[in-house]
Amino acid sequence: MQRSETVSDAPRAQKAASLAVNGSFPSTPSRPVHRSQFIPARDSRNRRVPGLYLRNDRYYAQLWVDLGNGKKAPRRMALFDGDNRPARSLQVAKEALEIKRHDRRENKLPTAGRKPSLSDYCTTYFDKARVQRKRIGTLQNERQSLARWCDHLGHVRIDQITASLITNFVDKRLKGGAFCGRKLGAVSERTANLDLLMLRNVLSSAIDDGLIRDLPKVKMLDAPPAPKRQLLLPEEFDRLIDAARTGCAKNGQQLADYLQFLAFSGSREKEALRIPVADVDFGRVRITIGGDGLAKNWESRAVELNPKLESLLRDMFARRPPDSSWLFPSPQRGDRDEHAKSFRESLKIARKAAGLDWVGFHDLRHFFCSACVMAGIDFMTIATWLGHKDGGILVDKVYGHLLDEHRRRAALQVRFGTK
Repeated sequence: MQRSETVSDAPRAQKAASLAVNGSFPSTPSRPVHRSQFIPARDSRNRRVPGLYLRNDRYYAQLWVDLGNGKKAPRRMALFDGDNRPARSLQVAKEALEIKRHDRRENKLPTAGRKPSLSDYCTTYFDKARVQRKRIGTLQNERQSLARWCDHLGHVRIDQITASLITNFVDKRLKGGAFCGRKLGAVSERTANLDLLMLRNVLSSAIDDGLIRDLPKVKMLDAPPAPKRQLLLPEEFDRLIDAARTGCAKNGQQLADYLQFLAFSGSREKEALRIPVADVDFGRVRITIGGDGLAKNWESRAVELNPKLESLLRDMFARRPPDSSWLFPSPQRGDRDEHAKSFRESLKIARKAAGLDWVGFHDLRHFFCSACVMAGIDFMTIATWLGHKDGGILVDKVYGHLLDEHRRRAALQVRFGTK
């Protein structure tokens, strides 16, 4: 009886040995192995592969990593191929293991200690140089948004933030609730999407730091399309300029100059205020915008002077105070050489007098774009003047319909013969 059991078990042992040689089940057949256990990996000749383990048909690397306190400990980590799929073959696992070893030599592996909470990691995030290079307004918006996230999820470890936790936050934003000790009302889907983008920035940074591997799978909300922006008509623009000159007693002429400059150059509100007179080059017939390095994309751009812009600048230079180096000096500068900070309050007065309460400074940038498109200027040139980096894609998307109308009207003017 004992002999028959031995004979009947022989094929089973041979099968296990065969699987071990082929690398699919690299374990000793003398005892059963649970799939949840880490099994030392073996090659096709049944030799142990240092640093590699199998569990549930997936390969793992075992490396000694820093604990963050000067000590080291072994740590097993899942291996993935170039397409971010789990490594399931020995060859792919060996290649992934070498990458991990290289990362360890370069000190790119995360420590084996406990992952930071969202609140703690946000401090690290804002200390990063690339984050510090963002504009002040952008940083303020990020800090406000992440303060709400931390009020809701600040105690959660960065690697434990799940899609359901994020969805709960978004639902609370859409319905309104208490954040940071304040009762906030319901927000639109568009605003909730901005909060999602802020969290995504932080989690993407955590991926770069090796704290997490993937972003939680949360889709952006389906926000209704933004209402189509009303374009300022030429006669409305003239009415606004007249109202600026006559309706603002203190700085009417300067406000009119500023509004015309925005409309003739396509400059952004803050960019125009910071332009020194030295950046106006009548010899080369152009003006440099963003020369202080504070433009939206941190790059300066040269805008060629169209006839309207050149005429305006020459008039402004004729009236320019000699004690200021700025194109738009501050009316309250005193002995200090400072540029104007804002014309927003003055604009409110002028647009009310003109019956154009909806007009803002950015509408003058749109006015510039529409005029350029209607003049038949190519989109790439317009994008360069605006400081866009997309080669004219956004201009085409927003103003392309104006070019179609321009071409239709141009076609009506074509004449063949006298009849």
